Amino acid sequence: MELTLRPETPADFRACEALTRAAFWDVYQPGCMEHHFLHQLRQSPAYLPPLARLAFDGDTLVGAIYYARSQVVRPDGSAVDTVTFGPLGVLPEYQGRGVGGALIRDTLARAADEGHAAAVILGDPRYYGRFGFHGCERFDLKLENGMYLPGLLALELRRGALAGGGRFREGFRYDPEGLDAFDGNFPVREKTVRPSQAVFQVMCDLGYEVSGDGSL
Repeated sequence: MELTLRPETPADFRACEALTRAAFWDVYQPGCMEHHFLHQLRQSPAYLPPLARLAFDGDTLVGAIYYARSQVVRPDGSAVDTVTFGPLGVLPEYQGRGVGGALIRDTLARAADEGHAAAVILGDPRYYGRFGFHGCERFDLKLENGMYLPGLLALELRRGALAGGGRFREGFRYDPEGLDAFDGNFPVREKTVRPSQAVFQVMCDLGYEVSGDGSL
């Protein structure tokens, strides 16, 4: 594999949506919504086009990553501007070959160079921990509803940027309305139930509160 990375252009939009659909099909739900999420994200003021990167093996598009603005709102009401990436999609036949890692490392370095303070994501700590992400409790970060979530992960791009903790506020909110119509623009695929969907649901249900003395 001869992997190369480059920015996305408007001419790539359709191919990248098809790649994202292929990467996430049946992973978290029967079918997927990530290609529709991407389509909406590009139209959002929160979208960060300079951080969108595509991965190619020769002339074959094999991966893509996208970023949006987000915030951590501190207890005193002040806010830290952060970035959030996703979707991060890799063709199924290229998964496990370092494509996603290459995209993450490249774009996090670019985000740091551009002065972004931190990256906060929702993801699997077993995977993203290798890139320096830590669980939310390390930084005392919570969801907007005040809950801790094991899948809420953060990486300081500037030392001390997340000191004091706070609540994570996404800059982009996905609207599932129109998903079926949008998906109808792509080749028909059967939707199936897979074990990964149950694992994902468990991760989503693990939110919890911690009292002031540290007990659950």
